[in-house]
Amino acid sequence: IKLIFNINLEDCSYMFSGCENILKLDFISFNTFFVTKMNYMFYRCINLKEINLLSFDTTNVRDMSYMFFECENLVNLDLSSFNNKKVTEISNMFYSCKNLCSLELSNFNFKNDYDYNGIFYNCDKLKAVNLSNQDIKKFDNFKDLFFYSIKNIPIFV
Repeated sequence: IKLIFNINLEDCSYMFSGCENILKLDFISFNTFFVTKMNYMFYRCINLKEINLLSFDTTNVRDMSYMFFECENLVNLDLSSFNNKKVTEISNMFYSCKNLCSLELSNFNFKNDYDYNGIFYNCDKLKAVNLSNQDIKKFDNFKDLFFYSIKNIPIFV
C-alpha cells in the first residue's frame, strides 16, 4: 500500500491498528508535522514486513507507546528520521517484534524522562542495540526493557 496524504492530522493513534493483512506500507507524502499522538498506530499489524517512515516528521509527537506492538513479521525498521524530543510515552513501542533484526535509532533521543517498560520486550532476533550516545544514568524505569531479548542483544553503552 502506498499512501499519499495531504491532511493536517493531529492524532494518528490506532490508524492501522489490527490491520493483519497489510504486508508493506510506503508513506510517500504523509504530513505528520501536526501529529501529537502515534500510539498504537501499527498495533498488531502482525503480517507487516516492510514499512517506510522516512517521510514522517515527528517533531510534535508526544506519544509513541505501543506504536509497533506485536508487528511480528517486521524485519528492518529505520527510524533515523524520527525526532522524539517532545515524546513522553514510549513504553512497549517494539513489544514482541519477534523478527525484528535491524533497528535504526541513531537519532533517537533517550534523554527524556519517560517510561521505558517493555520497549524491546521479546525482540529476540535483534542483532544489536546501540545506546552509546545515551546517558543511561537518567533512565528511571528499565523494567522489562530487554526481557526475553537480553541473551541475544549486544548492548553498547
